[in-house]
Amino acid sequence: MKTEKTFTDDHQVRVTAEFEQDTLEGFKRKAARKIAKSTRIPGFRPGKAPYAMILNHVGEGAILEEAIDLMLNDVYPQVLEQESIEPYGPGNLEDITSQEPPVFVFLIPLAPETELVDVESLRKPYEPPVIEDKDVDEFITKMRQNEADIVPVEGEAEEGHLVYMTLKAIDENPSDPEDNILMESAPQQTTIPTKAEEQETEWPFKGFARKLLGRKAEDQLSINHTYPDEDKQGVFSGKTVRFDVNIQSVKRLELAAIDEEFLAKAGGFETEDDLREAVREKLKSERITEYDDNYYLDLVDTLREKAIIKYPPQMLEDEEHEVLHRIEHNLEDNGMDLDLYLKLIKMEKDEFIEAEVNKTAKERLERSLIMDAITKNYDVKPTPQQVQSELTGVINSFLMSGEYEKAEKQLGRKGFTDLITNEAFRAALNSAVRHQLRAIAAPESMPVEEEPETPVEGIEVFDETEIDEMIDSLEDGDEITVPEAVEAAPIEEPAEQSDETSVNEDVQD
Repeated sequence: MKTEKTFTDDHQVRVTAEFEQDTLEGFKRKAARKIAKSTRIPGFRPGKAPYAMILNHVGEGAILEEAIDLMLNDVYPQVLEQESIEPYGPGNLEDITSQEPPVFVFLIPLAPETELVDVESLRKPYEPPVIEDKDVDEFITKMRQNEADIVPVEGEAEEGHLVYMTLKAIDENPSDPEDNILMESAPQQTTIPTKAEEQETEWPFKGFARKLLGRKAEDQLSINHTYPDEDKQGVFSGKTVRFDVNIQSVKRLELAAIDEEFLAKAGGFETEDDLREAVREKLKSERITEYDDNYYLDLVDTLREKAIIKYPPQMLEDEEHEVLHRIEHNLEDNGMDLDLYLKLIKMEKDEFIEAEVNKTAKERLERSLIMDAITKNYDVKPTPQQVQSELTGVINSFLMSGEYEKAEKQLGRKGFTDLITNEAFRAALNSAVRHQLRAIAAPESMPVEEEPETPVEGIEVFDETEIDEMIDSLEDGDEITVPEAVEAAPIEEPAEQSDETSVNEDVQD
């Protein structure tokens, strides 16, 4: 076999392979025998007709087509081996430039390559957030607001008050004067925040609620606001909008007392100090998780900007399909399909894929390649303790979501065991890579390890019996080794007070 290869700009290789004529002839006879087994040829039993009779019955083209398929299955691995090619995935037969002798042209996507640059100069202080008493106070206040009584206010609206109103949106500079209604009058409610509590995500714009300060029931007013062109407010973007407000009522929250009933409902706490400690641990876990996600993402993106990353277009296409599949799955969980979602956001599918899916897929792919490179360059392996913690978390997640029995039924016991073990190992490996990144970027922040554990060499860490015992323990509520976030006392989450949902079912009127 004679081969010649040329590398393309998109990280593929084109290989021209020339074979002996006898090779193709041999596969043509194999193809004829295969065809004869499934084709009725008069006067012969299946598979027993001579080559000439098969050729005469089905034609040269059918035999050649089958012969090429058989030959490709045999010679393609030889091409990869002879040229020392590590493919990303299956190659394509791009052309057959000759049949005498047979010459095949393959286009083969190459495995990704990542060259990290200036890794050791990576620096970023590791400064996780500290939970202060005021953070705990704010969280508990929100919990008390969930249980609060809503009391009508006779006078003017103040900070912390709830304002119930109807709201109408009108375009002040419409292209068609007869088509200036952007939103028909509809019931709305909002809580007036302090200046420090204002959020960028406030609807219909930041600062709207505070414009209601000093207003009272039956007041009518108009509020103008100009939205930037790039504002993500749909029909409001780039427009000057007049909001006609008709205030129906103003109410205040009478916060629930922190008594035995409140403590019991919050999570079965005996004292307020117990509640505060649990809230502190919960906030610490959540905020450190959020901080870590941003911290390590920033490190990976810093490396990504300098790294030399090569991958074939097929790899990005596969990631795009995965991202789109995840979006569709998430929409299904919320009772919606992609077509309906696209109608709501007023985008065509191609436009949505170009703007949202492709960008996300590229970022995900390149970040994962950076993580893979760190794993290989530093020989990163998780410890048994990391795998154990992640495995317990994965099992607990399945149990809490109600997906445990469904997954086990679909995959079988061994398949389910393999799934959660692989998920735990991947999560543990991700934690180990983060640990390595932090050791590079902020070595002064690393805790001292008295006796480092021996890393895990593979994913076969737990057998089915061990996993069964963990599942039984979690179902029975027994104490087993669990991640810190799972160990925290259960706390009833305070609901976010939305501008579009009422605080209490009793005030739906």
